[in-house]
Amino acid sequence: MSKAISVVVIGRSLNQQERTRLRSSSQTPLAIVAELPNAPQVLDELNRLRPQAALVLLNGELHHSFQLVERIHQELPGTAVICSSEDNSPEVILQSFRSGAMEFLRQPLVESEIASVFAKIEHTVTRPDESLLGRVIAIYASKGGCGTTFVTANLAASLTRLTRKRACVVDLNLQAGDQPLYLGLEPSYSIHDLVRNFDRLDDQLLASYLTQRSKYLALLAAPTEIGKDEDVRVEHVTRAIALLRAQVEYVVIDPPRMLNELTISALDSADDLILLLTLDIPAIRSAKRALDIFTRLGYDRNRIKVVINRYTKTPEFELKQVEKVLETKVFATITNDYQAAIASINVGEPLVLSKNQSRVVLDFGNLASRLTGIRQQSETQAPARPTRSSWSIFGGKR
Repeated sequence: MSKAISVVVIGRSLNQQERTRLRSSSQTPLAIVAELPNAPQVLDELNRLRPQAALVLLNGELHHSFQLVERIHQELPGTAVICSSEDNSPEVILQSFRSGAMEFLRQPLVESEIASVFAKIEHTVTRPDESLLGRVIAIYASKGGCGTTFVTANLAASLTRLTRKRACVVDLNLQAGDQPLYLGLEPSYSIHDLVRNFDRLDDQLLASYLTQRSKYLALLAAPTEIGKDEDVRVEHVTRAIALLRAQVEYVVIDPPRMLNELTISALDSADDLILLLTLDIPAIRSAKRALDIFTRLGYDRNRIKVVINRYTKTPEFELKQVEKVLETKVFATITNDYQAAIASINVGEPLVLSKNQSRVVLDFGNLASRLTGIRQQSETQAPARPTRSSWSIFGGKR
């Protein structure tokens, strides 16, 4: 999958129709990391965010807008500038290009023009070396109660157990994040600390906000105090994920089920989007609806993995029937073992790191193996499970 092009929108906020049209029309995934007013301080934000593209919505005083386009072109040569206006006169289009814009989009936005413009942008933007970036995996539930928190914690632990590489869980359930309970942690910091210090956020500062479970496994926790979730915006989440994937091998996201802008921005960044469901009619129907939404958002079906949690073979729900309804192959199943799962939650230890011999442990190992392409070792050869450590995942002692 092509990594998403980071886009900052300048001039005004997009309406929902414009936002959806941008995402669904472009053949290249787009991540809208911020929407900023046309003001002097916008250059400071652009220098901090360093987006690959800036969409400047021309409104108000055109002279000031073109001055801004010129400064972006001069000060951020790695950012492709796209101008857009309801005034499609030759004078406005020509002045846009003279000021430094690479492309021009008419308003209202036209799908074919969006596709054409970002196809050109894709070949010109400077991308980081993808071989050096970690993999982002988001687990999205088709409906509530599918066990997303449990699956996220155990998949992250399985990835570290299988690969002996670092993983960080990002808890985006901002109003009721339970990852600390499932991982057996008591975080001192949360994503809200990142928000408070966003203007000076870098690798080291972000690392200090993570709660370590072991040398390999860490958590960026959700806020615990009521109301702090309201301060978290799309650009905070996007920036955090970008920094994390440059530092750890796996970023595993536990997003809320509500498909708002914050959730979509997290899903946009994912290399693998796990659609989690259980074998019941409401969950299957919701999964079908989610797949349709993902199609409208322009997500490549190859990166969407359907995973069935609490799986038990039943005659009324054969996998082939589910696949026929969803028009998608089931990627993996996780066995139903309520007693083992609840016992691990109660003691605050991912089941895959315990000594429990549940089939669930093997299923998570198989899921991690399929995602990474690394063969799972037999139980007799399984590597020792990670232990708690004071070592930071970034290589230094905390």
